[in-house]
Amino acid sequence: MKLPEEILQELLETLNEVHQNKMDFHNKEFEKITREQKTISKMLDNLYLDKLKGSITDAQYDKFYQSFKDQSQELEVRLERLQHAEDNYFITAKSILKLTSCAHELFERSEMEERKQLISLVLSNLRIENDKVLYDVQKPFDLLVEANVCKRWRPQGDSNPCFRRERAMS
Repeated sequence: MKLPEEILQELLETLNEVHQNKMDFHNKEFEKITREQKTISKMLDNLYLDKLKGSITDAQYDKFYQSFKDQSQELEVRLERLQHAEDNYFITAKSILKLTSCAHELFERSEMEERKQLISLVLSNLRIENDKVLYDVQKPFDLLVEANVCKRWRPQGDSNPCFRRERAMS
């Protein structure tokens, strides 16, 4: 289970792009919710002034007030969800990719206890059947092993299909 350096770099670049896109979306959504909150707050202020002026009845005031309060609470929930969005996936994914790229060397240099920890991190359900060692690969390492077995790092195909032919011919 070793990632080629070029694949590791591509994955890290893609991960950085995804993270940046997520942060851009997060910032835009935060600004949008904040603007909506300010609008609702102004509308509540104007509603109160309309009630004081006698422009609306108590029943109308209560109806609009409740509607604005419900909208305000919904925005608070959206904002809270947005603020608690997980960014740990980025750090975890980077760590896993870097660990995978140097796992073999790390394993070779490690003491027995550290080797056991590395094995338990990557593998589970270790057993021997018919003189063969069998195991299950834990997530997310299973995806890397499967990709390595099938040699399909880029399932969508090469962006320059002629490149492969040119390289093979030269």
